[in-house]
Amino acid sequence: MLELGNARRTVALAASAIALAGGATVGLGVAAAYADGDCGASWNNVGSPANMYLTDGITYVGQVEQQYQNCGGGVVNARSHFQWAGSFQNSHPGDEVDVWEYSPYSNDTGSQWYYTYSKDAYSYPVEIHQANPDNWQARAALNGCGDYAQGTYWAYRTGTPLGGEQTGYCPDV
Repeated sequence: MLELGNARRTVALAASAIALAGGATVGLGVAAAYADGDCGASWNNVGSPANMYLTDGITYVGQVEQQYQNCGGGVVNARSHFQWAGSFQNSHPGDEVDVWEYSPYSNDTGSQWYYTYSKDAYSYPVEIHQANPDNWQARAALNGCGDYAQGTYWAYRTGTPLGGEQTGYCPDV
């Protein structure tokens, strides 16, 4: 029984890796379909999040992280998730944050703007294979800010980080 459980676990891990790497090509030789948007599968955090502060270096604004969902058939979506710090929400009503996915290999960003009235802000999901290689990073910036916070730069094909997170500092606008 123990060996069968290990075999199932190995098959499940292999299937997950194939799906993340564009598994629609397995056996059929057909490229994975692009399906930007939320397919209804659960979202998982990947890499490390990054903090955002005002330029005073003291006032905590919030945190951005990258999430992905495995939709099956080789389709994997990624999005950025930003969560406002409660104290910043209360003291800065009406401020806005832009949340987006970044890849130097794609023009698809999923950029979305949110006010402080919503605790959580999400970019529009982008299918990771829109970029080749499929390397993506979560980013967020306050309206009027030239700097941004960015989470781990993540390589989905290999499941490894390519760069660390970076704290963002924005003026109080």
